[in-house]
Amino acid sequence: MIPTTTINERIEFEVPPSKTYALEDGRVIDGLEALEQSIFCILQTERFEWPIYSWNYGMETLDLYGKDPDWVRLEVERRITEALMQDDRISDVSEFAFIQDKKKLSVAFLVTTVFGETEVMYDFV
Repeated sequence: MIPTTTINERIEFEVPPSKTYALEDGRVIDGLEALEQSIFCILQTERFEWPIYSWNYGMETLDLYGKDPDWVRLEVERRITEALMQDDRISDVSEFAFIQDKKKLSVAFLVTTVFGETEVMYDFV
């Protein structure tokens, strides 16, 4: 005889805290402030260059220098979105705005997270 049972329990997953040390003063930070620091670190890390990081961590930038600015804008938007969406706490990257100043390209964008929204500014020098 085969026993029959039904499981009606609801499984809930708990999101672990995002606590980390602040880069500037070493205090413990959490929530949106910790995620903003994580975004900064992702954008500053060249993807595939450092064996201590997963290949899903960081952003490829070295091949963009010296290319057509219009193409670079499209690639930067795609690469930033791809890099940041690897983090489960980020749900959307949008509203990209570019500022070209001679050889410097700056990009501002909005990141929607589980902690709220934050505006990010990133510079290519």
